[in-house]
Amino acid sequence: MTKTVTILMATCAVLAGAAGVHVVLHAQAATGAGVYTDAQAKRGMPLYKEQCAACHGEDLRGNDIIPGLTGQMFTDNWQGKSRGDLYDKIQMTMPALNPGSLTPEQTTDLMALVLSVSKYPAGNTDLPSKVEALQQIKIDKP
Repeated sequence: MTKTVTILMATCAVLAGAAGVHVVLHAQAATGAGVYTDAQAKRGMPLYKEQCAACHGEDLRGNDIIPGLTGQMFTDNWQGKSRGDLYDKIQMTMPALNPGSLTPEQTTDLMALVLSVSKYPAGNTDLPSKVEALQQIKIDKP
């Protein structure tokens, strides 16, 4: 084999491996699996108790008036939409008495808590606090 063919074959192998990694990451992003860390969800808990629990309940299940942030109703309301859509909703409308007051990091910490309570598996990387990245992560059933 010539040196050029060897280099070409090696390049193809690297690109194929990278494509495989992309497929795995895309599959995780499509379901929300592994897109947050346990530490991020834990950071969201005190903030949730302070800013959200009075309306959405201590267990994130909501009530007859306020929607839950976990369970079948949550999944039905958000399935097929993106985490970016959820991020925008939280950023613009929450908390109800002071909408728009959460930082991007607080918003994604709260989202990580929601994922954790909803039994989506944690991963090794925090949920990003940039809406563009969150638009790529669809909300599906855990």
